[in-house]
Amino acid sequence: MYAKCADTHVHAMMWLALAVGISYANALTGTFQFDDYNVIVNEPHVHSWTNWLAGLGSGIRPLLKLSYTLNWTMAAGVVGFHVTNLLIHLTNAWLVYRLAQAYTDKHQQHENLLQVPLLTALLFAVHPVNTEAVSYICGRSASLMTLFYLAGLLCYEIGRSQHRNVCLYAATPLLFLLALGVKETAMTFPLALLLWELGCGGRWQVAFKLQWPVWALSIVAALFFLFNDSYLTQMERSAQLNSLSGNLATQLLAFFWLLRQWALPLWLNIDPDLPLQTDLSNMLLPLTAFIALFASMLVCWRRRPWMGFALAWAMLQLVPLHLLLPRIDIANERQMYLAGWPLYLALSIELTLWLNIRTWRRVSAALLLALASLTLMRNEAYTNEISLWEDTAKRSPDKARVHNNLGYAYLQSHRTDDARREFAAALRLDPRLYQARYNLQRLDDEVKASGDRNASSRSAP
Repeated sequence: MYAKCADTHVHAMMWLALAVGISYANALTGTFQFDDYNVIVNEPHVHSWTNWLAGLGSGIRPLLKLSYTLNWTMAAGVVGFHVTNLLIHLTNAWLVYRLAQAYTDKHQQHENLLQVPLLTALLFAVHPVNTEAVSYICGRSASLMTLFYLAGLLCYEIGRSQHRNVCLYAATPLLFLLALGVKETAMTFPLALLLWELGCGGRWQVAFKLQWPVWALSIVAALFFLFNDSYLTQMERSAQLNSLSGNLATQLLAFFWLLRQWALPLWLNIDPDLPLQTDLSNMLLPLTAFIALFASMLVCWRRRPWMGFALAWAMLQLVPLHLLLPRIDIANERQMYLAGWPLYLALSIELTLWLNIRTWRRVSAALLLALASLTLMRNEAYTNEISLWEDTAKRSPDKARVHNNLGYAYLQSHRTDDARREFAAALRLDPRLYQARYNLQRLDDEVKASGDRNASSRSAP
């Protein structure tokens, strides 16, 4: 029995490695992009272990910076960063496989769901909505946090089902702590454990008895964030961005936009032009849709629990945190990296229950091929900064920041006419965008200085 299980796991890992390798084969040639320069290339705290240790007393996300320091000191260049991102993604696909396996083991249709775990993990591995967390180097904040988050969830399930106290009371809280060290949004982990317990047919009273170390750690972590100057400054800045009703309206907009990106990933966009909402007056339709979706989640919980679990998980990961602490960027596709895996699980189960085996194989193969092809196409946008922002400008033509970033990319490549056009477009859209005005002035100064040098050279004897 053990040998058969091991063979199944090896078989699954081979398929997952093949899927990740094919889907992201062209991601290894991508350069540093956008925020990569702020958090890696121009960030001295990740350029040596001495600097990393010196920065532990200030700043945020120490384990994320540790991973950057590891790559930087290995001197493998940008390829080394990409390889690490792919290994993290492959590990996460494996964790999704194991969690899907654990979930299907707990339901009556288990004998009919034997193919579900691998299909779930393959869908996660090749879905193009995950490219921002994988191909974009600093998207690692989402993928590395997800690794510890899902590992903690799996560890909890192993401890719960196999009565391993070390897993329950030591390893699970430790993995939660590691996830927090990568990204503070891992604070949802205790609620995720409770949701997992309920989704697997457990009771919340029993769950709290098993999960108390995680809940205790979450209280300590919350106090740490509140009294840590670096985190407190970030939270205060975030809290000033909008009102509570404005946050709710904005998050509803972001929630449905992200679900659309998952369901129909044809217009992926690293910088979407989503308007900031200040109240709920114009959001009656999204609010009604969200209430209907919440009601559907409750209805599904009894008859089709995987559907209820998937919807509840997505709501947990995408809505509550940013109601109180809104984001400067309203939505990023890398938010779907952690939020999306139960959606793949629900889709896989539904396909398995509705289709006969022959049709299931054909539909699954076609779906995986289509998603992998879209991922390969999306990776092309991350080849360099010009390709990334040209693609983004097509998706968000009315967003000033996009045109400014594209202009800056042109400026770095000495395409001055193109840069001037984009900076001017940015200022037409937002005359208050000081970055575009500064870049345009810088461009004019450089052109003038170059002209003076050429004149001097021509007049020299």
